[in-house]
Amino acid sequence: MDFNIKKMASDASGFFSRAKQYTEETFLKAEKTELDPHFEALLVRADKTEEHTRKLLGCIESYLQPNPTVRMEEVFYEKLELRKDGGRQNNLEHLAQAMQEAGEEFGPSTPYGSALTKVAHTEQKLGQTEREFVAQSASHTLLPIRRFLEGDMRTIQ
Repeated sequence: MDFNIKKMASDASGFFSRAKQYTEETFLKAEKTELDPHFEALLVRADKTEEHTRKLLGCIESYLQPNPTVRMEEVFYEKLELRKDGGRQNNLEHLAQAMQEAGEEFGPSTPYGSALTKVAHTEQKLGQTEREFVAQSASHTLLPIRRFLEGDMRTIQ
């Protein structure tokens, strides 16, 4: 680790200076620093932007994965940098698998078995398309929103 003593001392000095100013303004009735009204309006706008962006992020995550337990599991695995082999089947893929098994059980020579097999194939394609949609949405929508909140919004605050 590279310690920069001058930077740490400067940061500590700035922190104590702000703490002293806040204490004086609060308890000793010192004259408060008046902020420009335009700057205060920008602060309010930044707070509203952050609030609505976080709400939007939560809604998109809920749409892409409605099950909160699965969402928490995915966050847990992501934070620990673990990946499950093969991933979880979505509902369409699960339905396709059940239909495929039923179609095989009834036999492809029967009309019911043949229909189940064909629909299972279509459901499997839909499931794969949904999986791609979720992945694309996560990388092209959720990731930039998170970067904005963790980077730009912290800088603004």
